[in-house]
Amino acid sequence: MKFNILRSKTPGHLKSFDPPTDVFQVLHMDFWGPVRTSEQGNRYLLVLTDNLSKYVIAKAMPNNTAKAAAEFIMVHGAPERIITDNGVHFNNTLMKNITTMMRIAHAFSASYHPQTNGQVERFNATFCTQLSKYYDENKDDWDDYLQSVIYAYNTGSHATTGFVQYELAFGRKQKSPFDPTSDNFTLSQPDAIYKHLIKARRIILKQAQANIRH
Repeated sequence: MKFNILRSKTPGHLKSFDPPTDVFQVLHMDFWGPVRTSEQGNRYLLVLTDNLSKYVIAKAMPNNTAKAAAEFIMVHGAPERIITDNGVHFNNTLMKNITTMMRIAHAFSASYHPQTNGQVERFNATFCTQLSKYYDENKDDWDDYLQSVIYAYNTGSHATTGFVQYELAFGRKQKSPFDPTSDNFTLSQPDAIYKHLIKARRIILKQAQANIRH
């Protein structure tokens, strides 16, 4: 099976911006596909990548319309900025109305440095390779394995930040079904522990910013 990645780019003046100060402030959005229709009727994958943590959210979809993209943004909340390519599924009146209503700055990657939206495209390319390992030509069931692949990606260490995506995004380790349980666990001095966690998270996020710059 051949996997394609939508990449609609137009020339523009190159510019860049510093990494955000917190997670989910700046999101990259891209469509992956089309592929042969799955048993569930899906041909595309819509991918959101957090600029700072590199955490990925993805959903299989039957089409790559402006309506699908706009609804995906509304489900996952409003970032300060969203970066997409200049394809018609992102550059349209509906998206403009949604981003204006939610006070989201919508930037097009064609106007930025080439790597600006490259991280989501690199993930898509990696995703194609990983998902194709599970793909059954006879069953068209690639979307059945979607969340397993996303989970594996988000719980691995990212080469750019030097940290695990999930831990940067949520400030804690991802709980695994294989982790030992503790029925008697209690927090002593919860306020102090909470303050310590917040401080530690700030330090980690600053280090991730520095790693991205270099």
